[in-house]
Amino acid sequence: MKYFVPKEFKMGKEVVFDKMDTTFLKLLDELRELVGEPLIVNSSYRNKLYNKAVGGSENSLHLKGKAVDLRCNNGTLRAKIVKHALNLGLSCGVYNTWVHVDNREFQILYVG
Repeated sequence: MKYFVPKEFKMGKEVVFDKMDTTFLKLLDELRELVGEPLIVNSSYRNKLYNKAVGGSENSLHLKGKAVDLRCNNGTLRAKIVKHALNLGLSCGVYNTWVHVDNREFQILYVG
């Protein structure tokens, strides 16, 4: 990876980079290139117990290492993430302080 290091992908304090889907990681790295500024990963792979503890959905793509939540505190960065993620075929969920990005079978865009 060009822009991310394993320690950025955590479940609590545990590094879970090895649980992430490699195809998704390549797309995420490409997303970072297109956005042109650092992307901070708030959430990545989760096991079932951790996912339940943080209120994740039962079929969350975090469980498969195919999703991340990216910190986003301004509209300009949010717009760049969503624009480029969608162009890469990724799906997005837009929230006040973060953007959920995943690699699901059928692309969607939603506001959470």
